[in-house]
Parts: sequence; C-alpha cells; structure tokens
Amino acid sequence: MQLPRTTLPTPTGLSFDVPDLLMLRAWAEYHELGMTIDLDTFTGSDEYEEIINLSEAGTPHHRWMLWRSADGIVVQPRMGRPMLFDMMADALDLLIPSAD
Repeated sequence: MQLPRTTLPTPTGLSFDVPDLLMLRAWAEYHELGMTIDLDTFTGSDEYEEIINLSEAGTPHHRWMLWRSADGIVVQPRMGRPMLFDMMADALDLLIPSAD
C-alpha cells in the first residue's frame, strides 16, 4: 500500500543564515538594543521558523521585527509598512537608531 503524497506549504518566514544572525547580534549590541528570537511562530495562517525582535533597552515593546522570506530580509517596524531587503547589511544600514 502506498501512502498518499502530501505537499507541505513553505513557511512565510524562513530561518536566518548563521552569519546574518551574528551580524545582527553584533549590530544590536553596538546600538544597545535588545534582541530576541522567536522560533516556530504562527500568526493567522502564516508560519515563521524564526522572527527576530529588536527593542530598546528597558522596554518590552519591539521596535522592529525581522524575518527571512523566500524573497529576502523583511523588516517590519512597530508602526509602518514592511520593507524588503536583499541582504541583512542593507537592512541594518537603514535601521540605525536616530539617536546615533
């Protein structure tokens, strides 16, 4: 007896490459931002392998959320529209906190 073939949907958010995570961690530390990583997160019908949250020290509110899609790095500010970047370095160039 042959089992039926099923196709698993691709998650909306994919896991980051290790060099991107290391770059982001160093950037967050330099700018004194907190960084958390949520694994295997579901929102509505979307699945994310990893979502990275960046927040200012001492606040529970996320300033930015980042995830990797099939098209690139997505940055969602707390208020505003998501932005798509080809590389993590490009995203970080835009996210430099205004106090710097």
